[in-house]
Amino acid sequence: MKDEITRALVKYGLELKFEDIPEDVVREVKLRILDSIGVALPAYFSEPVSILRQLLAELHCSSSYCTPYLMSREAVPLDWAALASSLMIRYLDFNDTYLSKEPLHPSDMIGGLLVVASHVHASGKEFLTSVALAYEIGCRLCDCGSLRLHGWDHVNYILVATTVAAGRLMKLDEKKLAEAISIACVSHASMRQTRVGELSHWKAVATADSVRHAIYACMLAKHGMTGPDKPFTGEMAFIRQLLSGEFDPKPVLELENLPKPTKVRQTIIKHFPVEIHSQTAVEAAQEIRARLGPLKAEDIAEVEIGTFKTGYDIIVKDPEKWDPKTKETADHSLPWITATALLYGEVWLEHYEPERIRDPAVLDLLKRTKVYVDSEIDRLYPEAIPNKVKVRLKDGREECVRIDYPKGHPRNPMSIEDVKQKFTRLAKPYLTRDRMEKIVETILNMENLQDVSTFTKMLVL
Repeated sequence: MKDEITRALVKYGLELKFEDIPEDVVREVKLRILDSIGVALPAYFSEPVSILRQLLAELHCSSSYCTPYLMSREAVPLDWAALASSLMIRYLDFNDTYLSKEPLHPSDMIGGLLVVASHVHASGKEFLTSVALAYEIGCRLCDCGSLRLHGWDHVNYILVATTVAAGRLMKLDEKKLAEAISIACVSHASMRQTRVGELSHWKAVATADSVRHAIYACMLAKHGMTGPDKPFTGEMAFIRQLLSGEFDPKPVLELENLPKPTKVRQTIIKHFPVEIHSQTAVEAAQEIRARLGPLKAEDIAEVEIGTFKTGYDIIVKDPEKWDPKTKETADHSLPWITATALLYGEVWLEHYEPERIRDPAVLDLLKRTKVYVDSEIDRLYPEAIPNKVKVRLKDGREECVRIDYPKGHPRNPMSIEDVKQKFTRLAKPYLTRDRMEKIVETILNMENLQDVSTFTKMLVL
């Protein structure tokens, strides 16, 4: 075996059984799958997905090693299918989040695993197990150390977790799964530069690219390719190069004891299509509007936002966050998101149309907005995700609201009905009611499905 971390990942990846997964965890996995399908649908016509669809048309082939990717009739190579599916789930920045030493969007992995499960004709139980497994590994890696603080992207943890879960679905043995993990994590590291300054299409594509490389590594290992020795603990390997040695392996090494997967319980389903650290700012803005009534930019004298340091570093400090020009930057701008919510009552997909990103009223209000790190709020993160919004009107009225736990947080969870409502709102422009109901029913009874490919056929637009 390559090293002790690889050994733990392989053991857990191959020995976990569906019967080991607690009933409530299975339910939460189903909700993440439903949520992921919902957020993927509107992304089909987005610019980066359209670019990718054009490229995939050039790659189109008819060999048995091609598979339909999510919401398309084209047949393409397996790893490219995973790239497309993962990108659609990720693009809106509306899928779930895990917060620890490193933040993560675990459902980024669902699209790729769905493609693999469909390709190998896995059962619903096998697919659900692979998702629970991927969540457990990805989130535990986030508990081990912060990639962001060392200039590397969180998607490197997605890469590792997806490799293990996809390798399981592809029925790799111990040796081949270890080789796949080594090939993936040594060869495809992703830099944090993706998420600073003016954000580009790559903000969403980076995670999909990591999923693609994970599956590519599994494909190579399946056919006998070997990878570098000691991919995690070697002198020039993952932990030293990406984390400067600042990595506590205990959360991963514990996997050798085959604990029941529970990490999905700690993930947050998003209620609004905005970066996770700004969810409570939207809710605070809504409460302020409820108290003061509809607001116009010209009536507001000043907006103050108290937040925590991690949020400030990710969605405030860059000058581009105060003058966003792309969808990718706008949904990662705490001041822009808060101003939009104050003026329009929420932030939804239509607010990311180019002309609305540059809404003169919103940009005007940004000039009178201040954001600071509040020491009391900072102490609460990451157990809570607090934001405090204070609005002072020109007529002298003033309101201040602080929200600690956004809707969708484990301490303020979304119910099955809440997730269904989100799915319906997102899917309604693209699917008939009967089709939506059939998708929901299939997901909520996924353990009874004999072949996941019958489910993916329901998703073709």
